[in-house]
Amino acid sequence: MPDKSSDRFARYVPTIQLFAARLVLFHQKVAERLGLTATEFKCLRLIALLGPLPMTTLAQEAGLQLGTVSGLIEKMETQGLVERARDTSDKRRVLLKASRSISEQASTLYRELGGMMRQELNDYSESEFELIIRFLTRTGDALATSIRTLRV
Repeated sequence: MPDKSSDRFARYVPTIQLFAARLVLFHQKVAERLGLTATEFKCLRLIALLGPLPMTTLAQEAGLQLGTVSGLIEKMETQGLVERARDTSDKRRVLLKASRSISEQASTLYRELGGMMRQELNDYSESEFELIIRFLTRTGDALATSIRTLRV
């Protein structure tokens, strides 16, 4: 009897690699339109999606050294893209927040893709959609673990 998991993995790998390459290139184009490097843009997206969050958490999520992230944040803060705020529950802690204007600019650039994805998602039943969400969540968690492992 053939190994179903090996066959699935062999089909999965080139599909996910092509998807990932296109996703990275799309985000690179968005970053360029915003005047950011890909790393700056991804850090900004992490702040917007997970934040407000401390710089150490951003460094862990991005798989970067704290000093590297500190430099990125200083640059983005100077550009008005990121704000620092004291944590209301712990005044010693500083949290990073993405500025509203940059989030709005990024949303504008995502509008066309968002429309296409809305149409695509309408083709799936509720159970198929939940399966997709579960797969993406678990894959994202696996990637986050790998990022921490590969940290430079």
